Amino acid sequence: MTELLRGRREQAKLERRERIYEAALSLFRAQGYDSTTVDQITRHAGLAKGTFFNYFPTKDAVLRYLGTREIGRLGSSAMSNGTGRGTAIGKLKRLMAALATNLEQDRTLVSLIFRKGVTAPDLLAGDAGGFSLQPIASLLIRQAQYNGEVNRDLDPDGMAAALDALYLQQLVRWCESTRPYPLTERLTGIVDLLLLGIGAAE
Repeated sequence: MTELLRGRREQAKLERRERIYEAALSLFRAQGYDSTTVDQITRHAGLAKGTFFNYFPTKDAVLRYLGTREIGRLGSSAMSNGTGRGTAIGKLKRLMAALATNLEQDRTLVSLIFRKGVTAPDLLAGDAGGFSLQPIASLLIRQAQYNGEVNRDLDPDGMAAALDALYLQQLVRWCESTRPYPLTERLTGIVDLLLLGIGAAE
């Protein structure tokens, strides 16, 4: 019975976190980040004001969670496509394509995160606000080296860091562009350039 109750409590916590998250994103889209208060978010979520701080220390933390959640979800999908289905590089390119599609659907919020990062550097510290691909890229590059797709003499972590830097550079340029353009070709092109060009297997 104790385990059952504990499980129900954890589920209730997850549901409250999602309600706060969805309410915050809805308000950010509708009226802008700066015009949205924590009080408005919790009211929109149907929760007490203090509940917000049990799950997110600041409003900025909601934006970080957006990045972390999307990368985690898409990365898990790419990694679980089955070891026998396609190449590791193919998985990485599918991840990039799926990520581009999702980012394009919420360009306003993604742009907001990177604009906020200029005035609030902590938002993009460490893992670039949750948008870093490096951990997932490193795993897939190691898999590609094992399969003979990529030069085994190269440092997989270094290659993943370079891939991540190029990806984030493209993302910032896309956010800053006054004329939005499709991201898919740009992001999958990074994989081709770095892994099939510089890091091609001999």
